[in-house]
Amino acid sequence: MLFSSSQFLFAFLPLTIVAVSLLGHFMGRQAALIGLIAASLAFYGWWNPPYLALIGASVIVNFAFGLTLLKARSKIILAIAVIFNLGLLGYYKYAGFFADIANDLFGTQIETGSIILPLAISFFTFQQIAYQVDVYEGKIRSKNFAHYSLFVCFFPQLIAGPIVHHREVTPQFEDARAFRLTAQNILAGSVLFTIGLFKKVVVADGLDPYADALFDAPVLQPTLIDAWAGTLAYGFQIYFDFSAYTDMAMGLARFFNIRLPLNFFSPYKAVNIIDFWRRWHITLSRFLRDYLYIPLGGNRKGKLRRYLNLLITMLLGGLWHGASWTFIAWGALHGFYLAINHAWRSVRRSLKIGPAQPTTLSRGVARLVTFIAVMIAWTFFRADSFSDAFAVIVGMAGLNGLILPQALADAMGGAPFGLTAGVTILGDPVLYVWLAVLLIAVWCAPNTQEITAMWQPSLEPENEDFRQALKAPQLEHPATKRLNWLLPSAITLGLACLLITAYRGGKTAEFIYFAF
Repeated sequence: MLFSSSQFLFAFLPLTIVAVSLLGHFMGRQAALIGLIAASLAFYGWWNPPYLALIGASVIVNFAFGLTLLKARSKIILAIAVIFNLGLLGYYKYAGFFADIANDLFGTQIETGSIILPLAISFFTFQQIAYQVDVYEGKIRSKNFAHYSLFVCFFPQLIAGPIVHHREVTPQFEDARAFRLTAQNILAGSVLFTIGLFKKVVVADGLDPYADALFDAPVLQPTLIDAWAGTLAYGFQIYFDFSAYTDMAMGLARFFNIRLPLNFFSPYKAVNIIDFWRRWHITLSRFLRDYLYIPLGGNRKGKLRRYLNLLITMLLGGLWHGASWTFIAWGALHGFYLAINHAWRSVRRSLKIGPAQPTTLSRGVARLVTFIAVMIAWTFFRADSFSDAFAVIVGMAGLNGLILPQALADAMGGAPFGLTAGVTILGDPVLYVWLAVLLIAVWCAPNTQEITAMWQPSLEPENEDFRQALKAPQLEHPATKRLNWLLPSAITLGLACLLITAYRGGKTAEFIYFAF
């Protein structure tokens, strides 16, 4: 069930809010908690009811492992718990992939049959692995099964994150104000959700045909403009798609007076790749850092080992996104980027290169270079094969020539600078207007967290820079002034989304991260 679907917007969500509110009012917080667990399981089961047994079994077994670890701090039990979770993930997500590799290498004929990937298995697997490690390390003492069940199954973050820690959300379940429907929660949740809905329905879904036109082209030999336009279209599509889900998840959680951890903070404003991964899918980056990179040795065993650890971490991060060599290549490329970034920092510190404080120009250049590097990596993430990805990169390098789209040339009153105009893959002038507007938006506009900072939409971020950004003077408007434009804007955006969805025949694309 998509957050942007009519079933969710007009049936599931209002019924859940009313039911949980009534249960809490008449029967108490525990009843509201049970009602929210039931609603979350119904939400998950809507996609494929038989897989309710899978997530239910996963929750029960992991809770049992947790209780065992609470009684006896055992590395063997922890290892079994982690293997159990990785075994489930490995079977459903990677069995076919590794069987194909074995068949190619050894000439075997291993058949895995048709395995349907369970929705959200990557997310609830990582979340429960983190739980087991935290219990083992003594960070969790809770034995409440209902709290654990909601921690795993809470529908706003179940499908595509954020990947939350048990200790972040369960104290909120215990709060006397949990699950209460209040005017402030409704207002904050509605604004956050509507902003996300607009990003999804209008921006991300609107860019989907343009990205498909490039990457799904029968003969992929794009010229310079086509290659960059299609790649930018996908880069903005996945940005606004994931940003939309994050905003909507935050908004939905706030309806029940729950705050989730920050998961997205203007990643295209990043001035280097390290900064990018502090801003993009923040909770996944945190998980990979805390439960993979640091246990591998982190930066404690010399520079070469640090770079190797970065590469291993990002390779596995790429594999987590999907059972495909293109995802692994995407992860490897980001691992390579991170190694270069850390090496360059070391060189700069040792040789004292560059100004003590970066200038506006230097930050702008750094942001542009980082943005281009991220766009190049996205080609592997989106392409169906290495050959397709390399074909797009060849086009981005200008090796297939430069042809100005005829429609764009006509709109400009002719091809300037002696360029050749003709029929291209992406010739719609509207696309180029979109790309220009969106580039300004992602580089210059405040993000949703900053706009709605007065409501503290997420848990306080770990990053001190983000905490300061959310307290910036230009964002500290009185609540009454903010509502003068936030509320009408949210209502307008919501109506626009409904009209566009109706115009498209009620069709809306799945969130990209649903596939992971």
